[in-house]
Amino acid sequence: MRVNVDLRLKDVPGQLIGALEPIAKNDGNIVGVVHSHDKVSAGRIGVNLTFEVTGEKVLDKIVGEWKERGVDILKIDHLFETFPLEYVIVGDVSPNEMKRITDGIQALGDVESIDVRYSISTSKEKAALISGKVRNKETIKKANRFMRDRAKRSGFLMIRGFGD
Repeated sequence: MRVNVDLRLKDVPGQLIGALEPIAKNDGNIVGVVHSHDKVSAGRIGVNLTFEVTGEKVLDKIVGEWKERGVDILKIDHLFETFPLEYVIVGDVSPNEMKRITDGIQALGDVESIDVRYSISTSKEKAALISGKVRNKETIKKANRFMRDRAKRSGFLMIRGFGD
């Protein structure tokens, strides 16, 4: 789940680190931080955080820790759950084919991210790991169909990951 929050922190050293610690401690992934240190209001500084957590329970723990630390939470929004995609492909997969695959997955919509790791070998056989996150389970089904069709058409072996 991706979360976007607006916080107000006391204008004293260490407060930003203190706001980030509960995210890291609960295995969250910090995506972005905007620290508006030039805009101080009532002795507090505005901070916008975007991060990913595994679910509502983890988010509730983070919010609880912020409240214990005296962090003002102005708003929590843009909550959406993400689902993992993961494929290993093996065969004569050219860089152009990799581009067609990633472009095809992106064209499905609701794709949050795609990461490609491609091993180049002296033989015809190459391997690639394609991983990413999508915003709904229907996109996973579409991506699976797309990858099966690409594998048949292009003659490479495709293995679907066992993500969450």
